[in-house]
Amino acid sequence: MRITFSASFRDAATELNRTADQLAAAQRQVASGQRLTKPSDDPAGASAAITDHATLGALDAYTQTADAATSRLTLVDLTLSDIVDKISAAQTAAVSARGSSQSQAQRDAAAASLRSISDTLAADFNLQFHGAYVFSGSLATTPPYTNTAGTISSYQGNAAVASVEIDQGRLLQISFAGGSIAQGSDSSDVFTVLSNLATAAQAGNSTGISQGLDALGRALDRATLAQTQVGSSLAALDNGRARLGATRLATDAELSKTEDANMASAITQMSQADTAYRAALGAFSKVGAVSLMDYLR
Repeated sequence: MRITFSASFRDAATELNRTADQLAAAQRQVASGQRLTKPSDDPAGASAAITDHATLGALDAYTQTADAATSRLTLVDLTLSDIVDKISAAQTAAVSARGSSQSQAQRDAAAASLRSISDTLAADFNLQFHGAYVFSGSLATTPPYTNTAGTISSYQGNAAVASVEIDQGRLLQISFAGGSIAQGSDSSDVFTVLSNLATAAQAGNSTGISQGLDALGRALDRATLAQTQVGSSLAALDNGRARLGATRLATDAELSKTEDANMASAITQMSQADTAYRAALGAFSKVGAVSLMDYLR
């Protein structure tokens, strides 16, 4: 069978283009370090890479949420520590006013201390994080308590709480119902208790002081319990970040297998592709050099 000049030329050109494409692809891998530069390079691999990138995006979002929650709860933990300290100080002040041996000046000083503690305690419950009230339940823009000339309002928040997702299907509480800490199931909140206790201390009313101390003990228990819960949440955040980090490393490794080039193999392929391209170029030049007389023969 006679092979025409045009067929030989076409075949040589096709081979030259094929080897040129292979060389260019190998050079791109070596230059970029990426095996996948477009979906057609490996459709199945590209699909897996899309899934891995989506997973990494979700992991980053969870990590950012966990970091923000940690900052918030760390501040809450410190504030609850201060609340516990203030309630303890109020107990000490109340005890100092109890007994017939106390002078009126001592009782007055204890009463003043209790009223001062009430004011600073209200400020603690009105803690804000990035403009949101932490102890108002889900009413982030409503202060849980207002202080008007030393008179503390009743709880202005609600019993609901706000939560954030720190991992798939894992919610973490980031706001608190201040009323459940300040009052709980008692008939009066801690501010009313402190006000009544200050009056009892100033008057030397032992019965009133004892009742106030009992109420402060319950308030202390509630604040301590809330702080324990926050501590557990902070520990859960630490564990969650560790899991997110491990998952991210594993996903990065899978993505690297899919997208990254094996540089040793890529360099070998580039060398082979260069050799094949040069051979095809040489063959093409020989076909292109055929004269009209050669063609007529």
